[in-house]
Amino acid sequence: MIRKLIRAVGLKIAQTIGTQIKDFPSGRPLGRALVIPWRGKIHVIGLKAAARPMFQPQKRLTYWKQEIVFIEHPLPDFPNIRMIERQSPGKITDD
Repeated sequence: MIRKLIRAVGLKIAQTIGTQIKDFPSGRPLGRALVIPWRGKIHVIGLKAAARPMFQPQKRLTYWKQEIVFIEHPLPDFPNIRMIERQSPGKITDD
C-alpha cells in the first residue's frame, strides 16, 4: 500500500516538473516525463504514451553530437490468430 502511494507521488512529480516530450515526425505532444541517462541507458519516467527513442537524422555525420528524439511506438499490425483460426479445445468435436 505504501509502495503504491510513493509510486503515485513520484509519477505525479515526474509529470509535473518533467520535460515536454513530442513526437518527432508529427510534432504532437506525447506528455511530460523525466528523461534520465544512467549507465548507458535512457530512463523515461512518467510518460503515459508508448514512445521509442531514436537518434535524430542528421545531414552531416557528426557522431560526437547526436540528438535523441522520441517517436510514438506503432501499434502491432498482425491479426489475432487465436480468435480467427483456432478454436478452444473444449469446442473441438470428435467426428
